[in-house]
Amino acid sequence: MRLFAPRFSFAPLFGLLCMLLAIWGPTLSLRAGEQSQSPTSPGADKSLADELPRVPPVEPADAIKTFKLERGFLLELVAAEPDVCDPVDACFDENSRMYVAEMRGYPYSHEPTELFPKGGGKKDACKIRLLEDTDGDGRMDRSALFAEAISWPTSVCCYRGGVFVMAAPHIYYFKDTNGDGVADVREVVYSGLSRSNVQGLANNMKWALDNHIYLAGGRNAGELTHRSKVWGLIGGRDLRFDPLTEEIESVSGGSQFGHSMDDWGNRFVCNNSDHIQHVVFANKYLSRNPYLGTPSALRSIAKEGAAAQVFRTSAAEPWRVVRTRRRVADPKFNNLPTTERFAIGFFTSATGVTIYRGDAYPEEFRGNAFIGDVGGNLVHRKTVAADGATFVATRADKDVEFLTSTDNWFRPVNFVNAPDGTLYILDMYRETIEHPYSIPDDIKAHLDLESGSDRGRIWRLVAPGSKPHRVKKLGDTSTGELVAELESPNAWNRETAQRLLYERQDRQAVAPLRRLFESSKEPRAQLQALWTLEGLKAIDADILKRALKKPSAHVREHAIRIAEFHLDRFPELAKSLTEMVNDQDYRVRLQLEFSLGELPAESSIPALTSLARTAGENRDLRTAILTSVAETAAFLAIQLIHDSQFLSQPGSETLLAELARVAGARKDPQGAAVLLSASLRLHQQPATWQAILQALDGGLRQRGSSLQQLLSGESVDSISRDVMKSLFLTAATSTRDEGQPVDDRANSARLLAMADYKTAREGLEPLLSPSVPQSLQLAAVESLAAHADKGVSELLVSPWKSFSPALRRAVVDAMLIHPERIATMLHNVESGAVKPGEIERDTKQLLLNHPRADIRDQARTLFGDEVSPDRAKVVAEYQQALELTGDLERGKQLVVQKCSVCHKLGDTGHAIGPDLVSTKNKSPADLMISILDPNREAQPNFTSYTVVTYAGTLHNGIIAAETATSITLRRAEGKEDVILRSNVETLASSGMSLMPVGMEKELTPAQMADVIAYVKSIEAPAAK
Repeated sequence: MRLFAPRFSFAPLFGLLCMLLAIWGPTLSLRAGEQSQSPTSPGADKSLADELPRVPPVEPADAIKTFKLERGFLLELVAAEPDVCDPVDACFDENSRMYVAEMRGYPYSHEPTELFPKGGGKKDACKIRLLEDTDGDGRMDRSALFAEAISWPTSVCCYRGGVFVMAAPHIYYFKDTNGDGVADVREVVYSGLSRSNVQGLANNMKWALDNHIYLAGGRNAGELTHRSKVWGLIGGRDLRFDPLTEEIESVSGGSQFGHSMDDWGNRFVCNNSDHIQHVVFANKYLSRNPYLGTPSALRSIAKEGAAAQVFRTSAAEPWRVVRTRRRVADPKFNNLPTTERFAIGFFTSATGVTIYRGDAYPEEFRGNAFIGDVGGNLVHRKTVAADGATFVATRADKDVEFLTSTDNWFRPVNFVNAPDGTLYILDMYRETIEHPYSIPDDIKAHLDLESGSDRGRIWRLVAPGSKPHRVKKLGDTSTGELVAELESPNAWNRETAQRLLYERQDRQAVAPLRRLFESSKEPRAQLQALWTLEGLKAIDADILKRALKKPSAHVREHAIRIAEFHLDRFPELAKSLTEMVNDQDYRVRLQLEFSLGELPAESSIPALTSLARTAGENRDLRTAILTSVAETAAFLAIQLIHDSQFLSQPGSETLLAELARVAGARKDPQGAAVLLSASLRLHQQPATWQAILQALDGGLRQRGSSLQQLLSGESVDSISRDVMKSLFLTAATSTRDEGQPVDDRANSARLLAMADYKTAREGLEPLLSPSVPQSLQLAAVESLAAHADKGVSELLVSPWKSFSPALRRAVVDAMLIHPERIATMLHNVESGAVKPGEIERDTKQLLLNHPRADIRDQARTLFGDEVSPDRAKVVAEYQQALELTGDLERGKQLVVQKCSVCHKLGDTGHAIGPDLVSTKNKSPADLMISILDPNREAQPNFTSYTVVTYAGTLHNGIIAAETATSITLRRAEGKEDVILRSNVETLASSGMSLMPVGMEKELTPAQMADVIAYVKSIEAPAAK
């Protein structure tokens, strides 16, 4: 769980200034000697006591004066210490009692002496609090210690009169059966949630429409067990479980602290520097096609950018000011994984993203997202609008935050949609929010990191002019009355009623649920009635058919999803689904494309063919289609090749290529061969035809084969084989024909990547000449790289002296794929044919940390003396740059020249690293240390990874996306490699930033001053 700590890092990446703004904190494996700076060290401050005054708390009665709210809203205090302390999550039971997870142990773990000690555990162990408003005045006046002696509780969720409690490594179930307000039923239901990092804990259990409890899985890995039975590995994804059956499974997600859903079941998460993300694709669909390399299931949706600008009213704590200033100077920090630095002005510690779903605010607030930034002591608000498969979240309050406080202790970690229709704010109320490993010991001596563990507040956000909302207690409500509550405009009423109906499994609810579904004009009520019937196992074909024709697109979308579960029972539903291919709503068609994958090919292929005509250039619609054709991609492609209406649509070429790649990756040459034969009819449409061939070849290579091997096998008919041979020979002649357009010659060169090596060499070798246009040379290098012949290495390296920088990078990329080619390249460096200075620094760093020991050793012999191991000494030598006045224009030229490989500056460069505008509030000293010593911080999101496939190829880069079936590595110039997990032999992190060390070889101190001056001048683009 990235729970609240504003750990602001600017870990550089692969270009000059790849400073990572506030991502994952350091590991917890630091040696004691590496986490402190001695007070007597050279960089120590003379009087820390004077510079580090403690920030005093504000008492609850006075805290209201510290707040500034927009739109006339007010705050009301619901509960405060000692009735509640350190609230991080809460839920309301059916009688409006509030269960609160109190994470008193943060940031340290306080293990109980036994699992459930009688009479309580250690005095500072965490607790679950039960709060109740007994007189209806809106203030909690009864506080009971429901459960204690648990460590790091992060979530509570109501069920059958008790609560599930998430407190790694366990998910417990606690219940009070005798009415004394204390849990006497105490069970461990699941175990194995990792505790390896307090900022990576699983969190935020929430009931969903589908009668399951979903939770954010956090960032920690682990092996989950269910009542002693091993379930499987977790980490990087979210989970859901059915509390009735206790079945649990992975779902898409994988963020930090925050998890919420809107009225239609869309899930939103966040991490500290990406304040709102949408879970676009369901894991069950992405994992259905193991041959498909898919994009990330998460989508960053903030219009203003992930680490967007914020407008706080509180000042930075004194200890942060001191730490930021002094860390850059002391050489002892050379081995310290520096934590993320404080940078006022941007999201650095976003938590608790929550969609408001109540009925106590004006209609314009329904569906708004509220996000806390605990480091900035503020609450940010966004409007959320549908945008195809996902959403666009836009700042709702211009140049101000919806709620700010001047009190540094205000820590809005989470929010709850309450029974009264308002939003409750959980204020952990701590003096310091930071991981102890990231504060030097001498500074820490003046702090108390547990200060505030005996404090905490819960606030109600109240709209102007609103009247007290009558809260219904639903615990003793009859079945009929619960069904009626599904029409409530307040989400808490609807969700609680559905939960109780599901828990009771009362068949008497079926008839009134059916009547409500038919009679209600409110789509939200229809939707919850439909899912409640599903939870009661009372769905039939008739009600699903009617649901598929409801006016509300939301209801139709969910009806399709539910119909998937019943295709075996009600085969007639297949016809109802295939008849929906012309539905006018985008999301309905998207869900239909996913769900058609559950139908047999004779039903799904015609329907998917129709849907493909409207998919166009939309990547998400194409992805949904591709998840549904794991075994039938070739057949769908053949249908589309013969569909003139489809071929005339934009995006048709891309979808055919993607289908061909899936067909090639399958271990079934027959489908690939039939598709190859069918594709020949598109020879007169060379762009489409060649795209199909290249993708088919790419898919075949993913399973260790190639198009050339396919042509040599028995699956391909003789006519197709002869035609392809003739086309390759023609292409080899065309590449050398100077009378043809360069683009046509380049296309012919790319086609030769799939030819036999003899034909390819005849057509490509003449292009490796400085007299040939660079685009042709690049196409020749790319095609030669695809061939496995041993002669390729020398053929590529021989003309090295005549190659331009772009050609050299392409050649190096081609050489890095295979160890044998690397050996050839290093031999040429050793012989002097290739100068060490002609190899770019990122390549040297890869070779210096190569997984093969022989390559590492040779690289260290050739390049080791170019990169000084004493980074602290280099930083010290460049201190003079901080005294110089930089030139903005020269700085801009240097940034474009050195950084565009991984940063996008306007229309120049590649968006691999974070936006440089987010670094402008860094001190010049911090910027310089990030450039010169990138590996002080080896942050997971921007650490270099190496993948070795079973075919022996090697790929390197940062992990840009992970799904159940694929890994996407991103490297220089925005190039990406998608590797199927089924082909991965090893995946290993180098532990190093993708940005290479040694930039002092590229920049003088004066140039460093120019670069820093320019970066500090960059302004955020105006909102569109």
